Amino acid sequence: MNQHELLDILARGEDSFHQFKRDVTNADALAAELVAFANRSGGLLILGVSDEGKVTGLSQQDISRLNQLLSNAASQHIKPPLNPTSSNLQTEQGLVMVIEITEGLNKPYVDAQGRIWVKSGADKRQVTAREEMQRLFQQSGLLQADQVPVRDATMEDLDERAFARYFQRRYQQNPEQAGLPLVKLLENI
Repeated sequence: MNQHELLDILARGEDSFHQFKRDVTNADALAAELVAFANRSGGLLILGVSDEGKVTGLSQQDISRLNQLLSNAASQHIKPPLNPTSSNLQTEQGLVMVIEITEGLNKPYVDAQGRIWVKSGADKRQVTAREEMQRLFQQSGLLQADQVPVRDATMEDLDERAFARYFQRRYQQNPEQAGLPLVKLLENI
């Protein structure tokens, strides 16, 4: 990114893909921002800029401290760890650090307290709804539709002949040959 591109982003303001911060001093707070981007579509966290898009700048010492904080937050305060990239731009007001977070492949990402964050417009919010958590797990391939319990389902709802055909195709034997009750076979599968 060059200074012209930075100024274009700042002129448009914060949105779901761009977050501005004057500075960050807390690894947990930084981790929450990184998690929110990774759990959605990725984006840029731009440090050394006010919420209004005015460059406040960072010193060389700030950059050094922020690089250490970023490394710590991404590896120690997020599960699974993230690998954001950072670049520094020199402006008339001082340095600006641009942190790029790509969309995560191992969603959902959680912070050190086990909280799931997602971008919501220009801000972030904690995910608490079970359905939204399930969608994040499904997007990552960690939860398949057939692993979600069906409320109020009973064994009487099962088409035993269809299950027997499936079991025969899959395991080359009849369910009775497995020597286990039907409920146990279903649990094992």
